[in-house]
Amino acid sequence: MTEIDLLGPGPSASASLAERLRGRRVGVVGNAYQLAPWAEFLAASDRQWWDKYTTAREFAGQRYSSHRIGGVLQLAGAQTNWNSGVLALAVAVHLGATLVRLHGFDLHGTHFFGPYSNGLANTAPARREVHKQQFAQWATCNPHVRVVNCTPGSALRCFEFDEQTAA
Repeated sequence: MTEIDLLGPGPSASASLAERLRGRRVGVVGNAYQLAPWAEFLAASDRQWWDKYTTAREFAGQRYSSHRIGGVLQLAGAQTNWNSGVLALAVAVHLGATLVRLHGFDLHGTHFFGPYSNGLANTAPARREVHKQQFAQWATCNPHVRVVNCTPGSALRCFEFDEQTAA
């Protein structure tokens, strides 16, 4: 079984959580690269995010998007409307994962660093519902992958939930 832990940018994400994941295969979503610059890969769907966070293009691991962006791999088969968390799941499976643990996937509308203050839009409640549906659709299409949500208080409920497997 190939295991990959994903660290999302939700408010439950922290440097100490990232440090507890060190030594495992880890992928980061969006700004979580700031917490775990040693991670294996970074997934961020939005072209605007890559434009605002130009230092992310210097991330040492593999960089993935669902769009064509210079210096960033475009994951084959990724839908351009996927949220970055779903993209990260697809990357994990592309890398052979059969078990994925989610950390920092709160889906409550903010981030470990607070709201964006650089011109990017924070996810509106209606858009978060779309994101939850995207995760559920991904789960339906990938029944061979076990996904365990280890995020305390997460609003994402389409995956097995187990705080006991948290880092």
